[in-house]
Amino acid sequence: MVEVSQFKSREESLNHFEWRNSQYPGYLELMPVDSADSLVVLDFGCGPGNDLIGFSEFSKCKGLHGADVSATAIAEAGKRLQLHQSMVQFHKIDENSPRIDTLDSTFDLIHSSGVLHHVSNLPATLNELHRVIKSEGKLRIMVYNRDSIWFHLKTAYQSQILAGKNSDKTTEEAFEKTTDGEDCPIAKCYTSDSFLNLMHKYGFEGVHLGNSFSLIEASLLPLLPEALMSKQLGSESRKFLMSLTFDERNIPLYKGQVAGINSCYEFKKI
Repeated sequence: MVEVSQFKSREESLNHFEWRNSQYPGYLELMPVDSADSLVVLDFGCGPGNDLIGFSEFSKCKGLHGADVSATAIAEAGKRLQLHQSMVQFHKIDENSPRIDTLDSTFDLIHSSGVLHHVSNLPATLNELHRVIKSEGKLRIMVYNRDSIWFHLKTAYQSQILAGKNSDKTTEEAFEKTTDGEDCPIAKCYTSDSFLNLMHKYGFEGVHLGNSFSLIEASLLPLLPEALMSKQLGSESRKFLMSLTFDERNIPLYKGQVAGINSCYEFKKI
């Protein structure tokens, strides 16, 4: 993560915004920040403010809010938003009881990118998001995709077999150590069906918008033949990798979907 102190100007901040999103081709098309004119928007799990920058620069929001469990991240986001002369209301929330200091049915759009797969109390979090979103509002979410190169090639082959890391763990357990650092306590991943079913239990219906592919995953594709020849590779990962097809950009697809780590969805209240 780039420290806010490194951003000396709005231009530097925007350059980082562009660079960061370029690492995940297709992400902004699935999780846009330029289509929220006249909306009251919440970036849930805003971190140091990258997507808040996007909303502030490329949409004319009626109101812009950011919520996070980290006071440090909120402080960094606040300093960065000052470079953009943007007004944002921040909400420090508790990890286990994520109450947002707003009325019911406040937000037209809730944007949550790369957050829900980390939360320790997902039921409480989803109940709170259900409370604060308007009945006609939209909830856009990115969570980690199990049907991905990251899960089946980076984790199951490169990390567990080649590097011998977490080889005594399941691929799910090893995956948690490959995404956000060895010390990350929770990093779940979902198939699209499992996540849609999960969200339905908490009062949301929605659609899987698609997946975006990371450049890290792209760099691993040369390992594909040797991974398939490995006797140590598990049958699930072997079947997945054998099933891949490639589009005209040479991006791998699984069952017609981009086989990337970032899986994006849009939901509304039932």
